[in-house]
Amino acid sequence: MDLPPSSAASKGGITRFFVEHRLLGWLTMFAVLVWGWLAFQSLPQQEDPTFPTHDAVLVTVHPLLDAAQMEQEVTAPLEAALARLPTLEKLQSQSRDSISTIVIRLQADRKEVIGEQWRKTREILQAITLPEGCEAPRLETDYQLPATLLFAVLGAEAGPAADVIEKELRSVSNTGRIRQFGHAPEQIASFEDMVAASYSVRTLHRAEDGPLKPWASVLVAVEMKAGNNIHDFKEAVLARTGSLRLPEGVKVITVSDQPAATAHRIGEFLRCFIEAVLVVVLVALLLMDWRTALVVAVAIPLTIAMTLGGMAALGVPLQQISIAALIISLGMLVDDPVVASDGINRELADGQPRGIAAWLGPFKLRRAIFFGTLINIVAFLPLALLPGDMGAFIISLPVVITLALVSSRIVSMTFIPLLGYYLLRGQKGFDAASGSHPLHRLIPFYKSTLQHALRRPLFTIIAAYGLLGCSTALIPFFGKQFFPVAERNQFLIDLRLPEGSSIEQTQKVNAQISDRLQKEEAVQSAVVVSGGGTPMFYYNVLPRQPAANVAQVLVNTRHAEDVPALIVHLREVFDREIQDALCLVKQIEQGPALETPIQIEISGGDIPAKTAQVRQALTVAGAYKVHDDSDVITRIDQQRTVTVKALAPFGMLASGILNKARTSFPASGIAFGGEERELTTSQREMERVLKISLALIALAMMVQFRSVMKSLVVMLTVPLGLTGAFAGMAATHASFGFMALIGIVSLAGVIVSHIIVLSDFIEEERAGGVELETALMRAALVRLRAVLATVFATVCGLIPLAVTGGELWRPLTAVHIFGLLFGTVLTLVLLPVLYLQFARWRWIR
Repeated sequence: MDLPPSSAASKGGITRFFVEHRLLGWLTMFAVLVWGWLAFQSLPQQEDPTFPTHDAVLVTVHPLLDAAQMEQEVTAPLEAALARLPTLEKLQSQSRDSISTIVIRLQADRKEVIGEQWRKTREILQAITLPEGCEAPRLETDYQLPATLLFAVLGAEAGPAADVIEKELRSVSNTGRIRQFGHAPEQIASFEDMVAASYSVRTLHRAEDGPLKPWASVLVAVEMKAGNNIHDFKEAVLARTGSLRLPEGVKVITVSDQPAATAHRIGEFLRCFIEAVLVVVLVALLLMDWRTALVVAVAIPLTIAMTLGGMAALGVPLQQISIAALIISLGMLVDDPVVASDGINRELADGQPRGIAAWLGPFKLRRAIFFGTLINIVAFLPLALLPGDMGAFIISLPVVITLALVSSRIVSMTFIPLLGYYLLRGQKGFDAASGSHPLHRLIPFYKSTLQHALRRPLFTIIAAYGLLGCSTALIPFFGKQFFPVAERNQFLIDLRLPEGSSIEQTQKVNAQISDRLQKEEAVQSAVVVSGGGTPMFYYNVLPRQPAANVAQVLVNTRHAEDVPALIVHLREVFDREIQDALCLVKQIEQGPALETPIQIEISGGDIPAKTAQVRQALTVAGAYKVHDDSDVITRIDQQRTVTVKALAPFGMLASGILNKARTSFPASGIAFGGEERELTTSQREMERVLKISLALIALAMMVQFRSVMKSLVVMLTVPLGLTGAFAGMAATHASFGFMALIGIVSLAGVIVSHIIVLSDFIEEERAGGVELETALMRAALVRLRAVLATVFATVCGLIPLAVTGGELWRPLTAVHIFGLLFGTVLTLVLLPVLYLQFARWRWIR
């Protein structure tokens, strides 16, 4: 209950304290800014979030067994033993001549729990008895760690030079694992040595603007220990390698540079963030007088400084998700300062002295500000409950937004009153219709629309929800894509010859690929590996197990914009020139690691017939490079399985291919992998998060309004945002995937938090004895500026992220921008109408 000025004079809490102790307030403000700057300088930096490593690969060798014997005598017993692991999620194995490979996936959990499970795994392996002559199983639990820097050492003396480089780099602080690839052993003493001897690397390198030349080479992959500054690490490594005296004719080039990619990505997002700040300040200037806009503008760096300090305390690094979270939160974090400033202006306009108005305005609105902040938090924070890799990928989004909103709440109740004391002079609301502000011209239109809606409430309600129903007709036209491609100047060429092919045959086909790449001006360098895959250089490009019939090429182009056209061109060329091998030219994607987006797992009886049927269906549907792994004995969860895989033609979505093909698939014995499985799993998990979020929002409003029905009135406006969300996705051609789901889940709280001040004022007017319709009309006009300022700040702040943030953020920004615009316009009319109708039905008193 709001306090009259006479009784409020003895209240005010921290809000009043900062107004009456202004010197301390200024010192605190300065300290917060310094804290934020120091935190920013100390934050670790990386390009993308780090996925938890809860997979391991188990490799077992028996030189005398063929593939079928390896399956029966080695793979099957190992799988049966490993099935006892309590947190096992999936086992997938391949049995080839002399070698068994099992990928063990555990359920996502804390690092300590995962480590304990690997300890139990080693105990299980020590207890199992394998055939005589079988080498001890080798468990690799860190095979998914990408190289921070990947060097190619070029020249005839590349091997010895690589040894010197490795020895020297081990003395660099914060250096983790260092590995060499392509350095053949001098003597073949084991099967492992034989495999290593067949693994060869040639690097194509363009010196300045010269031709692309092939070099015999050895790769050196260098990893940085977690939690360090990636830029400083690179500087230290390059300083050490640059000071080395290497044999004549040896060159060292960087073929994968995670620090450079990180600096580029963070630089883009920081520019995007600065643009968003400027846009938000401009919106404040358009909707408010310059004094109020200045107060709101100063609130932004103060809030961001607190947020950065919180990120440093919680160990949240700077990467594309955390910086994008700052951008997304910009509009929301000005919500509280706008409402607080509006409250101060109204008190000043009503004649209160500035020493009282500066704290009384925010103090009277403290409940609305608190619950608006709380509802925004519960719109995003439940995303932290997402399990598995997706939860780890997105965790910094809800954490950073929560930090920003809590910081905004603190700023609005401390520094805004302090700034308001000096800067604000009083500004009336839009209920004072006489004014020079351009938006005053819209007031008569809004008033007449609202009056018309209040006269015909049932018609208005039916029309609003009818519009929502019509918007759902757009859903079938959305493309489905779990994650978009990574916008990097790199792509991969995967090569697989028929099982049993020799390393010489593989090298011959790889030579064809190298010859073609040397003719392409857009190619800056390429690492051509025969007998296996490249070292892991990106967080979701998993390394391939060595085999004589396998090869991989990592291509670096001059610019990221060169990649799409070059992929289309090379696919046409290799489809024509390479007939006896599977050659996949593919972009690097974001999100979880997927070998191909289309995967159909076939098990049970009559596998060959089902495999042929699935292949035929995908081919007819237009899938590109349909293939399967039937030439290798593959088991998933101890059951023989053949996986049919394919890509979508360039520029098309895998979901479109599957939709055409699925009606021709076998009725049983198949399971969807790839994008389809990931998206289905995410939708199920997002539904649970959405239910939790809506329940928390409703609970917060019931506490605020002390009424179920009044909370229901506000909650009924939430679905209206979907009208704009669906329209926005259709208008921007955004795909329905993981980020779109996040946008839809969080949209509800953002809409509610922006219009909750309207509901709060309606209750305030009614408590003062104002007649209902008059209270509804007056509340709508009084709070219109605060609602529009926060909505436009949120929407306009997202525009730089939508335009320059890349494909990853297009679905989420489309949902929020269009959802908020449509939702707010509809809500500004429908919320008063629902209040009126519920009162007439006597559901609200």
